[in-house]
Amino acid sequence: MIKKFVALAATAFFSLNASAGYVQYNFSGPVSGFFVQHDDDLSIAYYSFSVPYGEGPTGAVGGFFHPMAGDGIDANTAATTHFRRNGPTNFSVFDNYGSPFPGMEEAAVKFDFSRATGGKFSYSADFTARLAHVGLNGWETWPFSGRLTGSLTAMAADPSMTAYFDSVGGYEDGVNKIVPVYIGPNKVPEPASLALFTVGALGAIVALRHRKCAV
Repeated sequence: MIKKFVALAATAFFSLNASAGYVQYNFSGPVSGFFVQHDDDLSIAYYSFSVPYGEGPTGAVGGFFHPMAGDGIDANTAATTHFRRNGPTNFSVFDNYGSPFPGMEEAAVKFDFSRATGGKFSYSADFTARLAHVGLNGWETWPFSGRLTGSLTAMAADPSMTAYFDSVGGYEDGVNKIVPVYIGPNKVPEPASLALFTVGALGAIVALRHRKCAV
């Protein structure tokens, strides 16, 4: 499914025009891209980013994540925050690549953000992925997992972008409205296993499908 917002995001990405209601965070480092969140309840409105997984049998591989609902699912599944306000929301994303092979091709990414120097933020991204390919014994999978770290900068979201979000109810198709739970500095939980994370993701996807069927 080709999202009509993709072209809009490409033209609006580098704009520094002020806007009310949304803030954009840009990734630097191994992860590239950005996400947009509401500045009132800190929920995620849109995301578009790439994650390098590592080396596969045919060279370097990675995944591109942007919201999608329908034949393929790419959706946010959880959200927390270390900030009362004016800070990025930790969030998780699950993608099944629209694969005809259930369980053979899927990926999950979990971001955790903290404050850094110079008005920037730092991130850690825990990921796991399985990619299908044809091997000597038929269809096989490449497994990947790891943690990436880098920095994050904030900017005002472009007015044309915010107008688009407002026209669709504040969230791109495929983005679940998840208001993050605040986690204080002394209550940071141990990192959850990606297996449990994936189970939670599947539950969120079922809810998303039900929501789409009810529309």
